[in-house]
This record gives sequence, structure tokens and C-alpha cells, in this order.
Amino acid sequence: MAGRLSFTVGFLIVASVGLLHGACAATTYTVGDDLGWTVQPNSSYYEEWASQKTFQIGDSFVFNWTTGTHTATEVSTREEYDNCTKMGKILVDAGVTVTFNANGTHYFLCSEGTHCEQGQKMVIKIGDGIAPSFAAPSLAAAAALSALFFSTVAIFFLN
Repeated sequence: MAGRLSFTVGFLIVASVGLLHGACAATTYTVGDDLGWTVQPNSSYYEEWASQKTFQIGDSFVFNWTTGTHTATEVSTREEYDNCTKMGKILVDAGVTVTFNANGTHYFLCSEGTHCEQGQKMVIKIGDGIAPSFAAPSLAAAAALSALFFSTVAIFFLN
């Protein structure tokens, strides 16, 4: 009986760790996929590209361009985004990777010439798009608590 119980508890611990590892897996997106970050013929291209995906905490975004001069400029508000305000955090090198570690909405545009006005801009919503008003616990902390819980349960049943 004790051997069977030990096996069951051990299996639950291994399965829990495996599930938590899968939950932590982040995705790296190349903005615009194969077309990259450039002025597209369809001015809603990036809006459509982003709307077809679900972005999560820990995901990364690579801004690539192979032709022309571009930037990936992060502006602070929807108003700045809508008005193509060209002041903000400016990434000037192609291949730059941006990773988001909290829920929130991020606004990116190209600050070169009229690229933004031509549609080279996009909104990235991480999770529910609402920035946390408190420091949310990390997945590592959740994994540690889960392991502690299952270890406690195992010790309880094995004694």
C-alpha cells in the first residue's frame, strides 16, 4: 500500500512540474512574420497580424527589417499612437528583441518619415492588456509554492 501511494504521489509531483514548465514556455514572434517590420501595401497589416495572436507574459518580439530605414518606437498612450507621435523609446537596429514581463498594452510605430501614417504601427496586448497595479507573483514563485504543497501532501500521506 505504501509503495503504491509513494508512486502516486511521485507521479503527481512530476506531472505538476511538467505542467508548470509548459505554462512557463514563452514564444518569440518575428513582427510581421516573413515580411518583417516595414511599410506594407495594406495599412492595416500589423493590426491584423497582432489580432490573430494571443500574447502572454514572457513572450518576445523581434523587429526585423531588411530594406529601408525604420525604427521601432514605443509610445506611451493610445493618443500618441493614433496621432503617430514620434517621441518615445526608439529602437534603431533591426533584429532588436523586446520581451514583456507583465500584462499591459504597448504601442509601437515607425518614426521614419510618414511610415506610421502609412500603417507601420501596431498594438501589442500582453495577457489581458491591463497593467498590474501590484507586483504579481512570478511563475517561478508559483512553481515553488506548488512543489512545496505537493511535498507536504506526500510527507503527510507517507507518514
